[in-house]
Amino acid sequence: MHILLLTISFLLTGLFFQSEYTYKVPDLRHLYEKSAKDKATCEKLITHLNQYKGQDPVVLGFKAGVEGMMAKHAWSPYAKIKHLRTSADIFEKVIKKHPQVAEVRFLRYSLEFFIPRYLNMSGHLDEDKKIFLESLFRYPKSDIDAEVFNSIRGFLLRHPDQLTEQEKRQLYNLKT
Repeated sequence: MHILLLTISFLLTGLFFQSEYTYKVPDLRHLYEKSAKDKATCEKLITHLNQYKGQDPVVLGFKAGVEGMMAKHAWSPYAKIKHLRTSADIFEKVIKKHPQVAEVRFLRYSLEFFIPRYLNMSGHLDEDKKIFLESLFRYPKSDIDAEVFNSIRGFLLRHPDQLTEQEKRQLYNLKT
């Protein structure tokens, strides 16, 4: 009887873990957002994404992004820089293979946006912004879905520092 209960417990635990930590992009978006506020979620997501063996550029973009986000939760300056460098390396490899994937470009942009400029690790802001803005302005005839469209647009409207006046006007006029 105990063995049966133990087996059922392991199965239910496995199902629960799989339901939240998948490699489905909508699930990763939710967990990524949660990781920004919760160190434990960030650590679990890093562990989960480090096991990913596929080649989906968006999943790999989340892997790079969550690694960089861990810098926010790290205590020592050395650990922060290490996470940011690992993130930058992963982003570089993904973008080299898939240079036009708007969501990956936005993930790197949103991470680099918050890195202090004196660290000199925010060198892709203009390049990335150009790629994802092209997709945003072509929506719905672009490679992004409504959730990504709203996420990018919302972020840019909350943080318009890197936008020209023309880009700001275009963003205000965009509708889903």
